[in-house]
Amino acid sequence: MSYQFELEKGSTKHICPACRGKTFVRYIDGETGLYIADEVGRCDREVKCGYHQTPKEYFQISGGNPFHKQSTCNDRKAKGAIRAIEKPVFVPDEVFRESLQRYERNTFFRFLVGLFGIDEAMELCSWYCVGTSRYRSGACVFWYLDDSGRVTRGKVMQYDETGHRVKGCTNSAHSLMKLGKSPELHLYGLHLLKLDTSLPIAIVESEKSAILAAGYFKGFIWMATGSLSTLTAERLKPLQGREIILFPDGGAFEKWREKAESLSRRYNIRCSDALERSLTDEQREAGYDIGDFVVGAVQGDRRVRAGSG
Repeated sequence: MSYQFELEKGSTKHICPACRGKTFVRYIDGETGLYIADEVGRCDREVKCGYHQTPKEYFQISGGNPFHKQSTCNDRKAKGAIRAIEKPVFVPDEVFRESLQRYERNTFFRFLVGLFGIDEAMELCSWYCVGTSRYRSGACVFWYLDDSGRVTRGKVMQYDETGHRVKGCTNSAHSLMKLGKSPELHLYGLHLLKLDTSLPIAIVESEKSAILAAGYFKGFIWMATGSLSTLTAERLKPLQGREIILFPDGGAFEKWREKAESLSRRYNIRCSDALERSLTDEQREAGYDIGDFVVGAVQGDRRVRAGSG
C-alpha cells in the first residue's frame, strides 16, 4: 500500500527544529516529491531528541493544506537565501508569562514534586522557566532565555508520570505558534549565568538533566546544550572566564572529552568522568545520564558525587 506522504528517502538530512542537529528527515508528497513544511518530519536522534511531527499533526495545527507554495530541489537555494535575511523573532513576553501557571496539569512538574517536594519543584521551574504547554495536554515547555533575559525559543516536551519522555511528542514553540525564524541557539539556562559568579558552570545534554541536577547538586550552575554538536566555541562566549565542567551521558565520555580538549585553548573547560566511572556496562549501553542518577539517589539508590571528577 502506498501513502500520499512519506519520509524522504536517501541520505539528505536537515536541521532538526528541536535539537538543532543535522539529523532531521522531512516528509514529502509521494506523488509530487514536494516538501510539506520545515518542521514536518522526524529527528533520527530518537532517544536523545525524539522530535516527530507528522503531516496529520501539522494539518491539525495549521488548519489547511500546506501546499500553497512548496520548495523543490531546484528552488531550495532561493528559499534559503530569503530565510537567511529573515529577521529573528523572539517569543512574545505575554506568551511566555501566560505559560508559567497551570502546573497541576504539567506532568513534568508533578514528577519534580514527587522527587523534591512542591516548594523545591516550584523553585526549579521558576529558575529554569518551565512552562505548561497550551498545545499538548500535560506537556511542559523548556523556555530558552538569553543572557539579556529575552525568550529566544521554547522546546515543548511531553513526559509521563515517571519522568520519562513520551516519544514523538516534542515540538518547537516557534513552529507551533508560527513565529518565523528563531534567534540563534544558545545554552539552556544561560539566563542564570550571573546568579552566582563564584560557581562553576556544569553542562549536560538535556534540559531535564540540568533541572534534576540543579535540584540535587547545589555547587554548580547547571545548563544544557541540547546535543554535543551544538556545543561550540561561539556558544560558549558568554561563559568566558568561568570554570566549565562537562557531564556527558553514559557511553559518550570520549566524544565529550575530545570536545573539551578542542575548546580548552579558549576556555577553562574540562570533562568530568565521575558519572562514567560509576556506570555498569548495562547503564552505559543504555545512555544513563546524571538525571537518571539523581532520580536513583533521591529514591534511595546510590549517589554520584558530581564534583569528584
